[in-house]
Amino acid sequence: MIGVVTTSYPRFPDDSAGVFVRERVRALLARGEKVEVLAAGDADGADDGLVTRLFGWGLFYGGGAPEALEAPRRLSRLDAWARALGFSSALLGHLAGRAGRWRAVESHWLVPCGLAAAIALPELPHRAHIHGGDLYLLERLPWAGSVARVLCCRRPELVFASTALERRFRNLAEASPEALGARCRVEAAPFDRSLFRPRSASERRQARAQLGLLGPTVLAAGRLQPIKGFDVLIAAVARLPPATRPTVIVAGEGPERANLARLARAARVGLSLPGGLGQQALASHMAAADLFVHPCRTLPSGRSEGMPLVVREALACGLRAVASTSGGLSDLRGKTGLTLVEAADADALAAAIASALVKTG
Repeated sequence: MIGVVTTSYPRFPDDSAGVFVRERVRALLARGEKVEVLAAGDADGADDGLVTRLFGWGLFYGGGAPEALEAPRRLSRLDAWARALGFSSALLGHLAGRAGRWRAVESHWLVPCGLAAAIALPELPHRAHIHGGDLYLLERLPWAGSVARVLCCRRPELVFASTALERRFRNLAEASPEALGARCRVEAAPFDRSLFRPRSASERRQARAQLGLLGPTVLAAGRLQPIKGFDVLIAAVARLPPATRPTVIVAGEGPERANLARLARAARVGLSLPGGLGQQALASHMAAADLFVHPCRTLPSGRSEGMPLVVREALACGLRAVASTSGGLSDLRGKTGLTLVEAADADALAAAIASALVKTG
């Protein structure tokens, strides 16, 4: 049996949280493997293998763990770290009990899952997936470089979502991971290609009618957090002539919701905030939209995104996309239908949006 350890995993059939982990589990099951999943959460509605939920105190869903662990208020930060330590402790205990049941382990997010698997199951073959926020957290731990080198000495296979993440890990370790015993590869996370696929003109018209879309529409999706750069999207659309401004739909939940609504009102940008969308609804929105925009930024702390799944899902739908060069998105340079612009540059983003909408029209 292969054990899969993750903080985020779909809690119900259409849940968007951790969908790439579920796709990896499905691939293992299709290969004939038996799989057991250990995941954070308080619900068990997934049907891929055997899912054991460990109480995560809401830390890994909603706004996201990295944001909670760096909350502006000191008490909020301390509370988040206490919850993270509690989950990590419970995870270590559960993993220790799997030593005789699993023949291999796959972890998603180095912190805490990859480190916990390396500590509790040092003799098992280990495939560790690094997605972005986890490496950022590792970089901020005491003796982070030493931790990275010790992890490599456990001889894992390290799977990075982008070349930027691999480069950052090598810099952190200050040594060749391969020389220490690790194997490294870059592999973007999988997604459901039966759902995110090109749609016919009639399917697109039907999707637009169902959503009530009349004019040009720009879609964005993700947690409503500063790193996503949705405020830059609003500023970019505001730079377009009023008669040509598209409606903007930003799907997601998070603490920036009220601020985004305020910015849009002040800039006279038509903004819809439908909340978090399930996979089916997100695919329908991608079928209906004229353009997908992902204006993520690198934060002053240095944190950036690994390889945002939604950009690849949009491109798989045949939807034109405009994204920033922050984080791992540079790996997609040259992809058909994708335009990359400098992060946090509202003027460049506005020009790219205007050009893309002309092409789609």
